[in-house]
Amino acid sequence: MTQTAVDGTPYRWRFVLGIASFIAAFAVHLITLAAMGIGASPAAVSAIGAVNFVLNKVLVIASAAFLGRAGFDQLKALVFGTVRRLAFPDEVSPLRYRVGLLFLVVPIVLAWVAPYVAEFAPSIGRNTVRDGVISDMLVLVGLVMLGGDFWDKLRALFLRDAKAVFPA
Repeated sequence: MTQTAVDGTPYRWRFVLGIASFIAAFAVHLITLAAMGIGASPAAVSAIGAVNFVLNKVLVIASAAFLGRAGFDQLKALVFGTVRRLAFPDEVSPLRYRVGLLFLVVPIVLAWVAPYVAEFAPSIGRNTVRDGVISDMLVLVGLVMLGGDFWDKLRALFLRDAKAVFPA
């Protein structure tokens, strides 16, 4: 039986333990990275990774047990409310809008132009996973920086009856 307060929220100690368990579940993977960084043998890194994989699952289940439904709902509202308020404001400053547009457009244009200039500038036309990840991250950051009004504009592209309204 889940211990909850009268208003349905979990007791504070359960909420704190649930959050700590959830954070620890993913922090254990840093141990594997640290072992790789200090040059541990492949067998040791594999063993540490296997233990951390199991430990991750145990800690995630423990966090679910500590939080319960009410605690999870409270955590979700706290995290997503904060992220939505900070990352997706309806209106952003002109500078943030310009930088977001730059982050969105430049990787797309470079990806479009790269095959055509590969013969003349091989470093631009070279496709590596690293370059792809960087450009994808720039596009995502650009979308977040553009704010909620831009998301409405983007959604309007897919609505046949949507009309553009230009400021006077």
